[in-house]
Amino acid sequence: MKACPQCRRTYTADIAFCPYDGRPLSQVSDEEELGEDPLVGRVFIDRYHLTARIGEGGMCTVYRGTHVLTRKLWAVKILHAELAAQRRAVKRFQKEAQAASRIDHANVIHVTDFGTSEEGYVYLVMEYLEGSTLKRAIQTDGPFTLDRTVHIVRQIGEALDAAHAQNVIHRDLKPENIMLLPTDEAERERVKVLDFGIAKVQEDTTDSAPLTAQNMVMGTPQYMSPEQAKGLELDARSDIYSLGIITYEMLTGKTPFHGGPSKVILSKHANEIPPSPRRLRPDLSAHVERVIMRALEKSPLRRPQSGSEFARELELAVRLAATMTKREAERASVVAVPALPPNVPEVPELPPPPSRPGDTIMASQTVVAREVPRRSATWRTVIIVAVVIACVLLGSIIWWSLRS
Repeated sequence: MKACPQCRRTYTADIAFCPYDGRPLSQVSDEEELGEDPLVGRVFIDRYHLTARIGEGGMCTVYRGTHVLTRKLWAVKILHAELAAQRRAVKRFQKEAQAASRIDHANVIHVTDFGTSEEGYVYLVMEYLEGSTLKRAIQTDGPFTLDRTVHIVRQIGEALDAAHAQNVIHRDLKPENIMLLPTDEAERERVKVLDFGIAKVQEDTTDSAPLTAQNMVMGTPQYMSPEQAKGLELDARSDIYSLGIITYEMLTGKTPFHGGPSKVILSKHANEIPPSPRRLRPDLSAHVERVIMRALEKSPLRRPQSGSEFARELELAVRLAATMTKREAERASVVAVPALPPNVPEVPELPPPPSRPGDTIMASQTVVAREVPRRSATWRTVIIVAVVIACVLLGSIIWWSLRS
């Protein structure tokens, strides 16, 4: 794992530069402790007993908290103290709370509270999730099966549709922002989409000052759409592109464009066709590849127009590929001739039966039929013509006889 020395965000080993501030990443241990925290062990805002620090990013720290009355676990996200005095940072933090709280869907993290404590801590409270990120699952399990991928994509697609119905664009959809919660069935995890920190609410025009500078690119380069990489206006189809990248990574273990500075990756998203997924995983069918590549079209008009539409196309392609594979197997089993087991001896040829006297007599008495030559068609024609001429002559003679 790598970390940015400036913003303290953590990334996977294949990323060399921080996409937020461009700093080179340094290697850190996954077991590295977060260090002592003065908030751990305290009762925060008289309601949440903070028992552990479970995560940290460039803007905030996340704690596990137990409600002092209900004893239910919650995740308490607190803005860094040095950012709490910055209006822009506080506003963006508030946007995350507003964007997430207005989406009521089972596959979107539930935010219950937001505010500022008496000590000046800016916080939001959300449901506590026990599981692993999709990124960690890809690193641990490698490329996913088709069925597991379809199951996860279907839930992400439904979460995006719910957000888009509320005019919320995520703008930073990536495996690190997707949690997989285990269930009783293997590879049938429940999905939660989280971290709406840079989400955009399309209908919100009340703020006179934007939260990001003009033409400033926000997000993670490996998962940005071409229009996002160019700093253009975004709509819901930008999230569909990001979902296509995530699907590509789930099935191949890699993103289409990775490695190198952020500007190089953004340029590839804007101008280059992604490498074929089948080059990295040859067992993928052409139907599945076609669906993924359609989600990665440069033009938003040529992509699926919703998350559910993309999920349906992917599921249909997987079913079609499975049907074709089954038919090919059945055809091969019909054509194939089973070989004899190696221990079964070959059956010897039987000798001819001995000859008997009767056989000789019968053979001598056998009548050989000769083929009777057929009458030529020419002779048949000559005879018919002769008969006709004879009839004509005979008729003429009789006619003259009667006249005389």
